[in-house]
Amino acid sequence: MATDKKVTQLDALSSLTGDDLFMVVNDPAGTPASKKVTTTNVFGGVAVPANFSSNVTVTASTMTISSNCSVTGSLLLSPSTPSTSNTQTESLPTGKIWFDHFYMYIAVSNTAIKRVALSEF
Repeated sequence: MATDKKVTQLDALSSLTGDDLFMVVNDPAGTPASKKVTTTNVFGGVAVPANFSSNVTVTASTMTISSNCSVTGSLLLSPSTPSTSNTQTESLPTGKIWFDHFYMYIAVSNTAIKRVALSEF
């Protein structure tokens, strides 16, 4: 059985998952009622700029940035498909950028690719 504790006596949590709960007081100026809400429901629909002060790894099959994006510092890109050998048979999204050891490629339409040679300096 749980013992009563003050919030300041609870153990700290270093990271959140979507099913973690917050306790909130709904309608504090009117008829206050204690309620619960998940982390997903608190942050799921919030569209705010994200600022990171340390390394961040994003793992996703698709990541879309629908506005301006600026990077201060280094941006590390990893080689990705499509390989240059199969681009004749697949449709590419316009704007897809990829590279190999010799070229950087840009799909300028879903059927046209441009490339620029890479050289050491």
